Amino acid sequence: MNRFTTRALPVAVLTLAVLALPLSVNAESNERGIDVSNIDESVTPCQDFDQYANGTWMKNNPIPEEHTSWGTWQEVRERNLNLVKSILEEASTKTHEKGSVGYKVALYYRTAMDSARAEAQGAKPLAADLKQIASLKGPQDVSGYIAQSHSRSLYMAFSMGVEQDLVQSDRYIVYTSQGGLGLPERDYYLKEDEASKEIRDQYLEHMTKMFKLAGFDDAAGQAQLVMAFETRLAKASLDQVTMRNPEVYYNIKTVAEADATTPNLAWKDYFSTVGLGTLESFSFAQPGFFAELNTMIQETPITDWQAYFRWHVIAQSAPYLSSDFVNEDFRFNRQVLAGAEEIQPRWKRVQSAMDWKVGEAVGQIYVAKAFPPEAKARAMKMINDLRAALKTRIEGLEWMSPETKTKALAKLATFTPKIGYPDVWRDYTAWTAGDESYLANARLADQFEFKRNLAKLGKPVDRTEWGMAPQIVNAYYNPLLNEIVFPAGILQPPFFDPAIDDAVNYGAMGAVIGHELLHGFDDQGRKFDAEGNMANWWTDEDAEKFTARAQRLIDQFNSYVIDEGVHVNGELTLGENIADLGGLTMSYHALQLALGDSGRERVDGFTPEQRFFLSWAQVWRRNVRDEALKLQVNTDSHAPARFRINGPLVSMPEFHQAFGCEESSPMVSPASTRVTIW
Repeated sequence: MNRFTTRALPVAVLTLAVLALPLSVNAESNERGIDVSNIDESVTPCQDFDQYANGTWMKNNPIPEEHTSWGTWQEVRERNLNLVKSILEEASTKTHEKGSVGYKVALYYRTAMDSARAEAQGAKPLAADLKQIASLKGPQDVSGYIAQSHSRSLYMAFSMGVEQDLVQSDRYIVYTSQGGLGLPERDYYLKEDEASKEIRDQYLEHMTKMFKLAGFDDAAGQAQLVMAFETRLAKASLDQVTMRNPEVYYNIKTVAEADATTPNLAWKDYFSTVGLGTLESFSFAQPGFFAELNTMIQETPITDWQAYFRWHVIAQSAPYLSSDFVNEDFRFNRQVLAGAEEIQPRWKRVQSAMDWKVGEAVGQIYVAKAFPPEAKARAMKMINDLRAALKTRIEGLEWMSPETKTKALAKLATFTPKIGYPDVWRDYTAWTAGDESYLANARLADQFEFKRNLAKLGKPVDRTEWGMAPQIVNAYYNPLLNEIVFPAGILQPPFFDPAIDDAVNYGAMGAVIGHELLHGFDDQGRKFDAEGNMANWWTDEDAEKFTARAQRLIDQFNSYVIDEGVHVNGELTLGENIADLGGLTMSYHALQLALGDSGRERVDGFTPEQRFFLSWAQVWRRNVRDEALKLQVNTDSHAPARFRINGPLVSMPEFHQAFGCEESSPMVSPASTRVTIW
């Protein structure tokens, strides 16, 4: 599995990680609106709202074997996958003009689906890479090989990419950042609990099997070398909570200064190799990590570096090779780490890879089939309602000074929404695809994106660019552009349905829109101003008040228990929890504005307010395997679905009033611990 990207600087993305139900699908009644048959009436809404809203559904919907979790998002994804499948299969049988986007998409898909060719090739597509690694002689070759690998989209040792300048967002700069690990994050190497030790044992077994498949007689020895190497990298890496802070990505140095600090990394030569030979300065992030990497180049035997390089070539290539590699990659990364029982069919795996590698190429075909223009207008109305509600809330905040309010309102006024799909499609002229192998095409797509990313340097910031393909069901906030982005994939039932009443739409899609708006004002988003620059626009007193209120939310989520000794990490999930609480609150008040036009009729015996909260809960319903739940708690900035549903509600008097919850109810936080920020 490719765990690295060309970008070294993450943007604040709401990772929903699913695809949406296309409007062209004729959804049954229980797929739209509120399905009352899902309700578990053995509990009351004020006892456990997730169980009340979704208990019957959870009991009747076991997780399919190929999935690590199952819920509304996964149900919708399956339907949308079938639509994209039909689009790709149709494209692959048509005659296209050579060199056109359709031609390249079809060629990529046909080659990727050719399992017989992959089986016949076995490990042969790795031969050239492994031969090059075997030729490395000593420390002098290490930094050169890292540079060559990065230029071919094999991501090792660290990350590098071009993104907007954090403090001068109207220009692009180069960032480097820590990376190079094979396990999900640093603590998997360092924790001494039994579960972590078991994962490390399984990882060694996994690497050993992969090395054997690649033809190495000393597979177990190679695996041991990699484990020791990556453990040393992990010890030098910052933890996930620290890495949420954008400030740790900003450390401007000249190339000469970086060379003087870490001479073994040979930065001038590195940038020349990747295609940035004229670069003068860059953000040399996490310098402590690079200091250790510099020492390792000189101290670590070349045999250890070769084992590490081999492993990452094998691991990043495995999903595109023969079934032996694919199945072992699945066994560890999906079965051991996440609990899946059965591998997905090839066509689903191919589609997922294409969505992220050449997503806009597929998206150009997708939107013509699945996104009617009227959906965009309805979504824009919801966004405007949410902005109006947030403006009113900011103006009325008792804890914030007029000075900071003025800056907050200025930032809100400059938010740019993007809906459906790009106004300017990505230019795929330079992307090439062939019929050599699935791996070769995956590499060509990665190399195209690598070069496209680096080509931004020195050019004006492209404000039309999208960070996701339109068929992805997700949404994100980019602090550097101060924009909220909603691909076509998410603007569809059951998240967004023009045929359904406002209460349902605002409880689902409205809350997502609010969530993205609030990312601009969460614990990290608040560090960026109206122009997208990392700058402090808060008074010291207001910043202290914000931090104190946020600490209540940290404490609340730290108290949620997954398993014995396993808790939600309130610091890691803080940004998402602020966005959930604030977004749901904004959407509720936006609904009140909308209800003035549409009336307040009961449906199935529920008021609009009750349907709003039921919609929120039923969109997030989810059954999760134990392994996947633990992986999420260890690595994901989003809390598990159960706590995302209930967590905001315990602090919302709007929810308590809607369902008549008494102060002593489990779904009502005591006033002393109740969280109100925005």
